[in-house]
Amino acid sequence: MTKSKHRYYSETFKLEVLRDYYSSGISLKFIVKKWDLSCARVLHYWINQFPVDSELLSLDLETISNFSMSNKEKSKEELLAHEVLRLKKALELEKLRSRAFEKLIEVAEKEEGISILKKGGAKQ
Repeated sequence: MTKSKHRYYSETFKLEVLRDYYSSGISLKFIVKKWDLSCARVLHYWINQFPVDSELLSLDLETISNFSMSNKEKSKEELLAHEVLRLKKALELEKLRSRAFEKLIEVAEKEEGISILKKGGAKQ
C-alpha cells in the first residue's frame, strides 16, 4: 500500500485557481483536473476559505453576481430534482400500499364470504 503525499499549494496558486473557477463557470471536477489538484476536497476547502466576494480574489462585480446567480439557480434546480425524486418514491410506496389493501380486502372477502367494500350509493 502506498503512502499518499501531502501537497502544499501557495496562496497565489490557490487564488489563481479560484479566479478561474469563479469566472469560468466550469465544474469543480474539471477545475480539479485542469489544475492537477490532489482532490476536490482541496478545492472545497479553498472555496470556504476564499468566498467569491473575498477581497483577495479581486473579482469584478459582474463575475461575483454571475457566480452568485448561477449558484442560486443550481441550488433551486437541485432542490426541485430532489423533491421530484422524493415524491416519486412516495407515490410508488402509496401504490404498493393501495395494492396491499386491495389484496387484503380480496383475501378477507374470500375467507369470510362477505362483501367488505361499500357500494357506491350506500348511506354512511
